[in-house]
Amino acid sequence: METPVTIRLKDALALLESGTPVAVRFVTCDRRRGTGGEFRELAAARLGSGIGSGKRQAAPPVPVLTGEPDADLTTVARIACNPDHYANATRNLVDTSTGKLVKVHIYLLVAVAGRKVIL
Repeated sequence: METPVTIRLKDALALLESGTPVAVRFVTCDRRRGTGGEFRELAAARLGSGIGSGKRQAAPPVPVLTGEPDADLTTVARIACNPDHYANATRNLVDTSTGKLVKVHIYLLVAVAGRKVIL
């Protein structure tokens, strides 16, 4: 039986969530900076935060002034912002060859595992 030429977005996301690295092709877009429109390919990517992979480390503490002239700087840990991927329709893809995170808007996915993504 032949593999289909297309894949539904729902099935493409399920394939990425399975944890097996697959080839992904997507379009870049940054409305804030007015850049993008380029096609990018990741030869082997999987869905993930990258924190558990050991390649990313926690952010170092940030020095904070206490307001007292004689007091030393105190440090507080950085608070990570919740990206709210499901509300923003974005996902973090981990490029398994480099270990870097790439944020992708799911509606800009062009192909997953060599198959064209359709809604």
